Amino acid sequence: MALSNLENLMTTYAADLHVHTILSPCAEVEMIPPLIVARAVEVGLDIIAITDHNSAENVQAVISAAECTALKVLPGMECETLEGVHIVCLFDEVSAALKLQEVVYSRLPDMPNRPETFGAQFVVDEDGEFVRYNDRLLLVPTDISMEDLTELVENLGGLAIPSHIDRSGYGMMGIMGMMPEHPAFPAVEVSGRITPSEAVDRYPDIADRIIIQNSDAHRLSEIGSPRTELNIMHRTVAEIKTFIAGRNK
Repeated sequence: MALSNLENLMTTYAADLHVHTILSPCAEVEMIPPLIVARAVEVGLDIIAITDHNSAENVQAVISAAECTALKVLPGMECETLEGVHIVCLFDEVSAALKLQEVVYSRLPDMPNRPETFGAQFVVDEDGEFVRYNDRLLLVPTDISMEDLTELVENLGGLAIPSHIDRSGYGMMGIMGMMPEHPAFPAVEVSGRITPSEAVDRYPDIADRIIIQNSDAHRLSEIGSPRTELNIMHRTVAEIKTFIAGRNK
């Protein structure tokens, strides 16, 4: 098929690929599946990704909550590496996110959560009803390096993107002071505190990478602000990877 014909099949989708649920102890109690979905639809999003800290236990609940809507929900996780850097990990299949979760859980310190300090970690169903607490301490680094995590995510068919690289806490530039040569992340995320052009001026290392913006939403009002437009055929991580590869040529 000719390139022009392929381009005619593309659709521009509004995406927010970094959304937390009530499983993340730093998220507000309003971040339950039906309200997340309703808010995403209300603000005109076509795609969201659920990316709780070091866990994917609420992913399926949000996917189920969105079944009767036009919203596409991608499984994901925001993993904290050995270096203290946050990486958004995105997948097409829940099973892949849960396989990553198995590895992450085995590489976290064996420590209980302290809800009085960090907040409670709620596993809920698609209606937002309480299922159980996750008693594992999630707001800590794994002992997985950035390079090993990226390889693991890629082997599971996923995509790894450094989170909010401009932030002093947990961001690549704040923690490392530079973008590493390896892994060679093809895309990076910047926060809503800076524009992509400002980010390139501040961090020349990212000039040859795709820059996306997501909300890192911990409350409903943050969902979709900012967002990224993806010109793709299908709302899949595989298509997003193709989009990134094409833009990097």
